[in-house]
Amino acid sequence: MNGYVLRVWVLLVALLIVRPAFAGPQDPWAVDARTSSLTFTVTQVGSIVSGRFPTWTGEIMLDPAALAAARIDIKIDTRAVTANNTDVDSLLKGPNFLAVQKFPEAHFVATSITAKGDDRYEAQGKLTIRDVTRDAVLPFTLSIADDPSRPGTLRALAKGRIVLKRLDYGVGQNEWAATGQVANEVVVDLNITASRPR
Repeated sequence: MNGYVLRVWVLLVALLIVRPAFAGPQDPWAVDARTSSLTFTVTQVGSIVSGRFPTWTGEIMLDPAALAAARIDIKIDTRAVTANNTDVDSLLKGPNFLAVQKFPEAHFVATSITAKGDDRYEAQGKLTIRDVTRDAVLPFTLSIADDPSRPGTLRALAKGRIVLKRLDYGVGQNEWAATGQVANEVVVDLNITASRPR
């Protein structure tokens, strides 16, 4: 091999080594915990009680052009739940509701994601609360654009809402199994800001 050919091969190998990988359907989005939130509302004796799960993680791989390869996996630390009220927080964490010492984590994993048009999607999957797993459907909107503050980076904004029946998951034991004081329906809102390389 003459010197010229050797130099060409060395250059090609160097380019392959340092070439950056391009993002694709299997590349995860990095969730920004500071601007993302997981909140809930429920009616108690005619008044709205609001709360949040401040500690949760999301593994999200989602490309609108390749939904068959998409994955959403959200794990929620129930021990951190708060309604900003000591008495309500104690009740929520106690054995009659979330029983956080026995069941410290809730879990949603999507089994399929379909497009519904106009940046609207639907994630069908499994939701586990108190070790009870049921089918769940999470409708959400999604917008993806270049992040002007970070060249070469995409920024995604997703908003979803799911209405749960707490008694389906055993949330509300003993006297709390009735719906006279606390409604059966709980509205859960998920707001996610995430980024990834283009």
